[in-house]
Amino acid sequence: MIDFNSLADDIAARGIERVFGIPGSGASLSLIDALEKRGVDFCLTHFEGTGALMAATTGRLSGRAGVSLSIKGPGFANAVPGLTAAWFESFPVVHLTEAAPPGAPASQAHKRLDHAPLVSGIAKGVRPLSQRNGSLSEMASWAEAETPGPVVLELTASQEPPVPIPAARLTTNKADMILDLIETTRRPLVIAGSLAVRQGWTRRLNSLNIPVFCTAAAKGVVDETLPHAAGVYTGVGGELAPESEVIPQSDLVVSLGLTAREALGAKPFPCKAVTVEAVETPGSEAFSFVHSAGIEGAVPILDALHQKAWGLDLLRDLRSRLHSHLDNGFLPAQVFQSVDRHFDGRVRAVMDTGYLCTIGEHVWPARRPEWCLLAGQSRYMGTGLPMALSAALHDRSVPTIAFLGDGGIGMYLAEAKIAARRRLPLLFTLMTDNAFGSIRTTAIQKGLTQSPLVMDGASWVGVFSAMGVPGERAENLTAVNSALARWNPTHGPAFLEIPFDPDAYEAMVKGVR
Repeated sequence: MIDFNSLADDIAARGIERVFGIPGSGASLSLIDALEKRGVDFCLTHFEGTGALMAATTGRLSGRAGVSLSIKGPGFANAVPGLTAAWFESFPVVHLTEAAPPGAPASQAHKRLDHAPLVSGIAKGVRPLSQRNGSLSEMASWAEAETPGPVVLELTASQEPPVPIPAARLTTNKADMILDLIETTRRPLVIAGSLAVRQGWTRRLNSLNIPVFCTAAAKGVVDETLPHAAGVYTGVGGELAPESEVIPQSDLVVSLGLTAREALGAKPFPCKAVTVEAVETPGSEAFSFVHSAGIEGAVPILDALHQKAWGLDLLRDLRSRLHSHLDNGFLPAQVFQSVDRHFDGRVRAVMDTGYLCTIGEHVWPARRPEWCLLAGQSRYMGTGLPMALSAALHDRSVPTIAFLGDGGIGMYLAEAKIAARRRLPLLFTLMTDNAFGSIRTTAIQKGLTQSPLVMDGASWVGVFSAMGVPGERAENLTAVNSALARWNPTHGPAFLEIPFDPDAYEAMVKGVR
């Protein structure tokens, strides 16, 4: 038998403030009842995948694994998209699912599904609840360990011998060799991955005087209003992206957790490159790092880099060139800048994928990593809305702006009702060119059909309004600024639809990526 009180105690003791998902009438409902008695909120979603992704986003923001739940079989299958996004983004989450007990006869086949094969490629593992192994605390620690990700805990008691949780393979430590290289360099630079966010290296990165890039997954790990913040590194930046000019002028690249998953293109650098990492990650050999160090080597390496200075004038000129190119007509860059000015930088941006995100990665001045969320490792379309909901629930101290595109807005649309019901300080912003802009570029270049890439042109304002989220349409920058001025985040969510010329929208990323 499952001791729901002990499990609820374990969840509450870890500081978990809310659990997300859709319950059934069995173990999951009993657990929710026990959680409510302990003051743990349950956030009911319309789709199990939303619950998993919202819990994972809470895990990313808090540093402690979030918790979601579902019934077995079809409910668990519905949770897979959210768990997949968590795996791609390295967000820690424990998903609790009802399950058939070990040894259950084949005649008990209703809703029965072997969960482990279904998530073998996107979860660290699946374990049944056990007194000896597979407890919530143990599973949460597993989810949080490098590299973070989802784990699944089946709500069925097991007396079988536990399957050991595998230990991560640690990197070799050659910090001394890296320090020797830094001593002889004149123009080193840093590329910080999401590991730098999890390890809390922001303060040290903010104090450097050399170019510091970040991956999209780590945006905000260096305050991007500082003169040495070089912007986003993707590995495929165009001639207007700072990476295309700065990296060729460097004589040493110092990676802080850069992995193949966090770059659009993993390839050797034109100069020597070294890395700090917590575990060895497949694919990172493509960068041809000459030395690697464990995370214990990061502080002395950053201290050594603090003695170096170069590139600030270069970065100023490159940023000016990029902004001049993008500030050409009414397009997303102007909207990003207006939103940032209106809130004086105290605002959280959550971006879905697409061309709007390509521009946002380069122009949004993220000041803190918890104030900027993207599907930076996966470019997973549709994740922006549930990530924004979770962020606004987790931290109401700043308004949250969800920047969505035509492709991603509809996938989790019903969940906007959560924002209305809980009066979240959340502005849903649709940047629409009435098409799949990035895919349309390929169709144009290859002379292929564009018909499946163009939307019907219908407005979403009425849809959001019907769900309790008041909305309006802003067709120029003056209207955008007026809408921002009217929105009071303390009164709850709102929706802003901003249409752009489709041809100008399609062309705006040329030279950027």
